[in-house]
Amino acid sequence: MIITTRESNIQIVKSTLSNVINSLSNNMLSYGLGLMLLSQTNSAISFGIEMIIAPAVGVLFVIPIGNLVDKYKHKTVLIVSSLVKILFLLLFILSIDHFDGLYKMIPVIPFVAVNAICANISTVTYSASVHELVRSEKIQRLSSLTNAANSFSNIFAPVLGVSLYALFGFDIFILISIASSSLAFLIMLSLKFHYQTKENISNNIKEAASSQMQGFKEGINYIKKRRLIIDIIVISMFLNFIFSSMNIGIPYIIETELHIGTEPIGYLNTFNAIVLLLGSLFMNFLPAKKGTFLKIMIPVFSLGIEVLLLGTLFQNMDQLFSITLYGGIVSFFIGFSLAIIEVNNMVYLQKTITTEFLGRVMSILTTANRALLPIGSLIYTFLFNSITFGSYIFMGNGILCIAFGLSVFPELLKSVKKDHLFIKEHN
Repeated sequence: MIITTRESNIQIVKSTLSNVINSLSNNMLSYGLGLMLLSQTNSAISFGIEMIIAPAVGVLFVIPIGNLVDKYKHKTVLIVSSLVKILFLLLFILSIDHFDGLYKMIPVIPFVAVNAICANISTVTYSASVHELVRSEKIQRLSSLTNAANSFSNIFAPVLGVSLYALFGFDIFILISIASSSLAFLIMLSLKFHYQTKENISNNIKEAASSQMQGFKEGINYIKKRRLIIDIIVISMFLNFIFSSMNIGIPYIIETELHIGTEPIGYLNTFNAIVLLLGSLFMNFLPAKKGTFLKIMIPVFSLGIEVLLLGTLFQNMDQLFSITLYGGIVSFFIGFSLAIIEVNNMVYLQKTITTEFLGRVMSILTTANRALLPIGSLIYTFLFNSITFGSYIFMGNGILCIAFGLSVFPELLKSVKKDHLFIKEHN
């Protein structure tokens, strides 16, 4: 079936609205959960409980989730995932107030685990179904707005979270999440998914590879045929690892080394989220069909220079105003570079990967990125505690990023050329 331009525009509005609602309520719930556990357990792990559980769940379920998304109608998978999430939210609000102190972990851990599974399923399924919702030339717009929705929630969730927690306590976050999930579910029901053919979908359902592992191996074999997909996954993992140093390092340097208070931390984090939003919106105006290689390499090199500048800034400045001003300028370019490479990579994969393998590839990419965040956080926590001047770590990361870009430059150029030939041969 042909998707009209008008229908694509309507679906973009609905999808973006659903993403904003889901992303904002999920981030608020995570923030409220951290505040509640902190007050109940007085443990620093309170804000890290999801960062530990979500990647672990992602690794454990990367194979079944990828196979699930590729074998069944995407709308059906999204419906079941949404209903399971709403059910566990209801169970969570009915049980959470029956526990106190450390015993709060009894209902929290199962809920966080199931919520992470549902989030992974929904994220992978949505990524794999974008081409079924809008015309090919509209995919970049939808992906950029999806990225913008996440950035929007990162800006406002902490502010709303602190205010609501102070006024109403933790239960209000669960109620908001139930209402938001239900509303997003209704919006999702109104979306029309244009599957390739009924025969193809039927075959995918009946295909049932001899085992979960066999289905996963088929996805791996497909990735091996397209070196560019491997390069994109490796580059995404590397940049996520480097970016984890900023999550740990910026607050540590400003608070512990420079002793200028926490105010600049809030400014820089907010500014970075705003720029990610602007960068995502900017991708609407870039041509989608040109410059695949440049859209990957330019942000990689620019991120290296920007992180190096951030380290130099922390090394030579120690005043609140100068750190906020110049740190904000550097954060602007960091956020812009990240937005460009994130949206570009996602759009390229969604537009060029065969439908029957898209779920497995997206599952691998999503899991690989999330799994590295806690590992990077642990490594950089150790480094910042061990090295006297944390600015040297940023400067080293900048040099490492530039060196990484130089090392992958020739191979990536070959991969892009080969991938374009592969796509032409199989279209």
